[in-house]
Amino acid sequence: MKKLLCVCLICMIISCEKEIQPAKINVSAMDTEFMIVRSPIDDIILWNNRADTIYANEANEFVFEKHIEQPEFVTVIIGKERLKSILVPEKTIKINATGKTPIFTGETKAGQQFLNDLKRTYFTVTEANKYRNDSTSVQITTKINVLKKTELDSLQALQEAKKIDADFAKILQKEIEYFYAQRTAEVISSKQYSQEFIPKELMTLFEETTAKYPLKTEYKPASWNMYAEIILQEKAMYDEMASGTISKDSIQQYYLQDKLHPLYYKLISDYEDAEIAEKAAANFIINKTKQNKFEKSLIGIYEQFQKDFPKSVYTKYLTADIEKIKAYHVKISGTMPANVHFYENETIASLSEMLPDLKGEKYYVDVWATWCGPCKAEFKYNEPLNAFLKEKGYKKLYISLDREAQRKKWKQDIKYFDLNGLHLLASQEFFADFEKKHSLQDGYVSIPQYLIIDDGTIVTNNAPRPSELEKLKALLNK
Repeated sequence: MKKLLCVCLICMIISCEKEIQPAKINVSAMDTEFMIVRSPIDDIILWNNRADTIYANEANEFVFEKHIEQPEFVTVIIGKERLKSILVPEKTIKINATGKTPIFTGETKAGQQFLNDLKRTYFTVTEANKYRNDSTSVQITTKINVLKKTELDSLQALQEAKKIDADFAKILQKEIEYFYAQRTAEVISSKQYSQEFIPKELMTLFEETTAKYPLKTEYKPASWNMYAEIILQEKAMYDEMASGTISKDSIQQYYLQDKLHPLYYKLISDYEDAEIAEKAAANFIINKTKQNKFEKSLIGIYEQFQKDFPKSVYTKYLTADIEKIKAYHVKISGTMPANVHFYENETIASLSEMLPDLKGEKYYVDVWATWCGPCKAEFKYNEPLNAFLKEKGYKKLYISLDREAQRKKWKQDIKYFDLNGLHLLASQEFFADFEKKHSLQDGYVSIPQYLIIDDGTIVTNNAPRPSELEKLKALLNK
C-alpha cells in the first residue's frame, strides 16, 4: 500500500512539473482604464475578433494570459499606443507604460523593441512607383535585399551583443524574411496592372520566393494574411487571365454583376492545402463583409464556406456580418424615406454652379461614395448629428462620388442608412472640378470630406466629421 502511495505521489509531482504555464503580458500603467490585446484565432489574425479587454488587478497591473504552443504575433493597445509584440510559450512580456512612452522590460525587451522600431511602408502607389521601371529580377531583388539586409544586420548585432537569445532571434528573422517575401510578391503582382503580361523572369522569381517562404509555416508572421492574399487571390487571378480563362474586361463585368467575390473564393478554396485554404477563405470573407458594401454574393460564399469547412473554428466569427448583409437586403426592398430628396440637375459640372441653388439655407455637406468604408462608418453617428444640425437650422447635403454604373447601389445605401437630406450623384466633370478646387489633398480626393455652406457660400471645406460632434458644435456655436 505504501509503495502504491509513493508511486501516485511521484506521478502527481511529475504531472505538476510538466504543467504548461500560460504566456503572459504584464503591463504597468497609470491613468489607463484598460488595455486591449489582439491575438490570433487558430494561427491567424481574423480582423479584430480576438480582442481581449484587460482591466487592472488589485496590484494595479494589467495581465493578459493565453496558453499557446507556438509563438504568436499580437498587438497590445494601451491608450493611443499600439505595440507589436511576439508572445512566446510560457514567457512573459513586460511593459512599463507609466511614462509618456511605453517601454518593454523583461527578458525579451530588446527583441520586442526591435520589432517596434522596424519602419516599413504599406504597398501604396508611391511605394509601387519605386519599382515601376524594374523589369528584371535582379533589379527588384537588389532593391529589396538592401532593405532586408539592413534589418537582418541590426538583428544580428543584437544577438551578438547577447541582448536577444537565439530562439527569439529566429522568430524575428522569420518576421523579416516573410515581410520581404511579401514585398517581392507584391511588386511582381503589381506589374499586371501596367502591362498585359508579367515577364517570365519575374514569374520565376515569384515562384522561387513563395517556394522558399511557403504559406505553410508553424509561426504565422504579421505579414501572413496579406502574403496569402497575394498568392491565392492576385497571383491566382493573374494565372486565369494569362491562360485566357478570363479577361480584364470580363473581370469588370463580374464586379458590376456581383460575381467577382465567388470567383475569388473558388480560387482560394481550390488551393491544394485545405488548412491554408480554410484560413485564407475565412480572412477573405471577413475582409469583404467588413467593407460594408453588403454584396449579396457574400451570403452564398458564407454558406459554401460552411459546406467546405464544416468544422471550422472561424465560422462563428463570420456570422454576425453575414446577418447584417441579409438585413440590408430586406431593408432596401422597401420604399425610399420621405425625407430623402434628389437634386434635379445631375449634369451640373461643379459645386460652384450648385451654390446659387443653396442660397437662403445652411448645409452640412457629406462627400462620400458607396465604396468608401470610412464614409459609411461615420453614418452610425448620424442620429445625434442630425438632432444638433436641426437645432442649429442646418440641412444635409450628400454628394456621392460614385460613377453612373453604381446608381442602383447609391440609392440602396441611401435607403439602408436612412440618409435624410438632399442628394447628388456627382458627374465626372463635377468630380474633377471638386478635386481641383475643394479637395483637402493635392491632386486627388480623399473621402469622407465634410463642408459647411451658409447662404450659398462655402464657410469651410474641412468641417469636423459626424464622429467629432463636439468639435462641430464648437465650430457652429461660434
